[in-house]
Amino acid sequence: MRALRFLPVVLLVLVGPAGAQPLALTNVTVVDVAAGTERAGMTVLVDGGDIVAVGPAGRVAVPASAVRYDGAGGYVIPGLWDAHVHALWDAAVADAFLPRFVAYGVTGIRDMGGTLEVLHDVRRRRAAGALVAPRILAAGLVLDGPEPVDPSISVAVGSPAEARRAVDSLAAAGADVVKVYTLLPAAAFEAVVERARVHGLPVVGHVPAEVAPAEAARAGMRTVEHMRAELGGYCSRADPAPCAALFATFRRHATWQTPTLVVRHHARAYTDDPDAASDPELGQLPAVVRAYWRSDQAAKLDGRTTADWARLRAEHDDERWLAGRLHAAGVPVLAGTDAGVTFVYPGRSLHEELAMLVEVGLTPAEALRAATLGPAEAFGLAASVGTVEPGKRADLVVLAASPLADIRNTRRIRAVVAGGALLDRARLDALLAAAPD
Repeated sequence: MRALRFLPVVLLVLVGPAGAQPLALTNVTVVDVAAGTERAGMTVLVDGGDIVAVGPAGRVAVPASAVRYDGAGGYVIPGLWDAHVHALWDAAVADAFLPRFVAYGVTGIRDMGGTLEVLHDVRRRRAAGALVAPRILAAGLVLDGPEPVDPSISVAVGSPAEARRAVDSLAAAGADVVKVYTLLPAAAFEAVVERARVHGLPVVGHVPAEVAPAEAARAGMRTVEHMRAELGGYCSRADPAPCAALFATFRRHATWQTPTLVVRHHARAYTDDPDAASDPELGQLPAVVRAYWRSDQAAKLDGRTTADWARLRAEHDDERWLAGRLHAAGVPVLAGTDAGVTFVYPGRSLHEELAMLVEVGLTPAEALRAATLGPAEAFGLAASVGTVEPGKRADLVVLAASPLADIRNTRRIRAVVAGGALLDRARLDALLAAAPD
């Protein structure tokens, strides 16, 4: 990952929970993501950053002091989660990316490789109202082998003793999860899982090359990221017979899978897209990010033949097939994007991933759960987020049309409520228009 210079903090005046007025979303249809149903003519009352009432307009007493937001028949869903992002490896990247997540309705993210120092600074400024940012779970540095794939965000681990020390260090520094990576030796992986269990930290990430995915699931790995590299050697379109046993192991051990189809599309199979480098939204990202993405694209274009691109696209088609098979077999799926990787935009890419999940076989309701209730359950947060009901944190998105009718409607955002703070369309547009340079 490349270092960026410090960018200005985004400041907004919000209707929020810190001693502020209650907020009433009126004339809305509430989407029940658990049941896959909708309730029209509802009022959602928020106070102190939490949902305090949800019901028909005539049955919810709205205080005279409340700020009223007329939903005009819009649809309210829980705030979305992106279960796999990279936004914390540099403070400047965090300042540029985090507001954009919220502007796209992503009120929760799981950062899968960065620094915990940036995490703590972001959380402090978010709590003080100085930075618009989603709720964040973070891995901190990744545990990889003695010669890590990406040394800038990794700890080199070659033995069980080093693995235990690394987990202890992450736990002491405040990591929410422990992420393992491709080159971690098998013995070190076993030590990571055992030590993480002592600290109560879930183990997530890539399945190390020396470990079979079924072994990782049996060991207690909570989530497996990506598709072909992790699972393709054990369950493939060319040889689907072993799939059933692998999927059964995942189900039995409650192992979640994050397909991240969108990153394989943009950063691998279709990196030769001639329009990618002229995307209008690219201009809203820092100059160094723009330069990095364009240079990565140029490097991938250099020397690749028509046959190479055909192979990459065939592999991506195989991954889409595998994601559909996983879901059909009952393996729980999370929506994640790898945002931060080339041409995978913070916030926007989550909506692309949802559409891809529907294309491979999920219903719109199932795809929506993969970005709301699913992450809440997988991350142990179902008591506080993931559904629109009293007692939950007021992380909400108001849409212009039903996402159950068409998952692409998650992009039609009228307003976002983040931790009880209302951001209407004008404020969301201001976040997206903020110049980082």
